[in-house]
Amino acid sequence: MPAIHRVLVPVDFSESSERAADYAVALARQLGAGVHFLHAWQMPVYAFPDGAVILGPDVVAQITTELQRSLDALVERHKEPELSVEGHLKQGLPDREIVRAAGELGCELIVMGTHGRTGLPHLFLGSVAERVVRTSNVPVLTVPPDRTKHK
Repeated sequence: MPAIHRVLVPVDFSESSERAADYAVALARQLGAGVHFLHAWQMPVYAFPDGAVILGPDVVAQITTELQRSLDALVERHKEPELSVEGHLKQGLPDREIVRAAGELGCELIVMGTHGRTGLPHLFLGSVAERVVRTSNVPVLTVPPDRTKHK
């Protein structure tokens, strides 16, 4: 098995991604690897019969600032003296940005949460994790949601 020096952890700030972040940090600690948190987001476009509305630059700047704050807080929560932790914010299709970042950062493993959607929500929303698993050049470890909390 190849050595793992860098672990990429895509996050969307949900419970599922927090669980994956905790798992990835524990794993990285055991492997002596660094952790790269990544939040990839796509600018929303609202379609109407007569055209589309794209958010203005002020709104995009505000969204970016808030996302960076959330990412910085996540990095701060997981900082440890012997663990390298970094955060990265990318704009684009999440699955593509995750796979691209893994290559650019030289990550040997991706650890990401799944939302566990089924049926119509899965059909309409799709699965970022599923697309990453299909297109990644490095192994992807998926961490399921904590189903014991919802019983």
